[in-house]
Amino acid sequence: MSAELIIGVVFSFVGFLLAAIAIFLFIRTRIFLSTAQEVKGTVIRMVYSHSSEGGGGYSPVYQFRTIEGQTIEAGESMSSNPPMFHEGQIIDVLYDPRNPQKARIKKWMSLYFVSVLLGGMGLVFGGIGVVMLVFKLIDLFT
Repeated sequence: MSAELIIGVVFSFVGFLLAAIAIFLFIRTRIFLSTAQEVKGTVIRMVYSHSSEGGGGYSPVYQFRTIEGQTIEAGESMSSNPPMFHEGQIIDVLYDPRNPQKARIKKWMSLYFVSVLLGGMGLVFGGIGVVMLVFKLIDLFT
C-alpha cells in the first residue's frame, strides 16, 4: 500500500470522525435549546486561566435565578482575551429545568462555536483525504 493511499484513508477517516462529533454536538445543543428555560443572569466575576501555549483567557462566572426561585452560580468553559463580558453585565442564560447547573450563556459562540469548528475541520480533513484517494485511484487505473 502506498503512502498516498494510507494518508488519504487516514485523512478521510479523521474528517468523517470530526464531522460526526460536530453533528452530535449540534444535535445535543438543539435538544438542550428545545427544553431550556431562558432567564436573565449577572456576571459576578471573570476568571483568568493560563493555557499551555503561554497565553490565557477570561471566562465568566455568572449567577441567575431559576423560574422556581433557586439561585444558581455557573461558569462558562469558553474563555477569550480580551474578555467577552465584564463584571455586573446582565446576560441571557439558558438552563435545563431538570438540572439547573447545566446552564449556558445565550450567545452564538457559547452554543455553536465548537460544532462549527469541528465541522469545518472535518470538511477540510475529509476533503483532502477524498481528493488524495480520487487522485490515487485515477493513477491506479491509468
